[in-house]
Amino acid sequence: MATLHRKLLRDLRHLWPQLLAIAAVIAAGVAVCLTMLSALASLERSRDDYYASSHFADLFASVKRAPESTIARLRELPGIDIVESRIVADVTIDVPGLDEPAIGRLVSIPDDGLPTLNQLLIRRGSYPVAGRGDAVLASEAFVMAHHMEVGDRIGAIINGRW
Repeated sequence: MATLHRKLLRDLRHLWPQLLAIAAVIAAGVAVCLTMLSALASLERSRDDYYASSHFADLFASVKRAPESTIARLRELPGIDIVESRIVADVTIDVPGLDEPAIGRLVSIPDDGLPTLNQLLIRRGSYPVAGRGDAVLASEAFVMAHHMEVGDRIGAIINGRW
């Protein structure tokens, strides 16, 4: 055995606690990396499953005013399976318990049933019935933050009218 090899073995015998600490740090780093990769894969799978189950749209486009004929033309484009239009408006809402008016976003829903894209998950209450202008769906976070229940009323100013 060469002299350098003997010296290396002798040094390793004296430095075994440091070597063990280095190995533990490397093992912990690898474990953390594998855990984070597993968590990332799980989150991505959950996101993809949710988007697929709610038919979440791949693309959103906002226009100020567009004729209904635009939707038919968009459906003819290659690679487009479903086109659905909605009216979106930011409004001033009067939330009970707030000193100042809040800003809300109204998003229309189809008169003839559930939307094809971006389907809604209703946790409490029921889906609004066509022809009734006094029913809305609100996000669960908003309802919980303002201690609201199904059937509570809220006012809004839409296009300058209460």
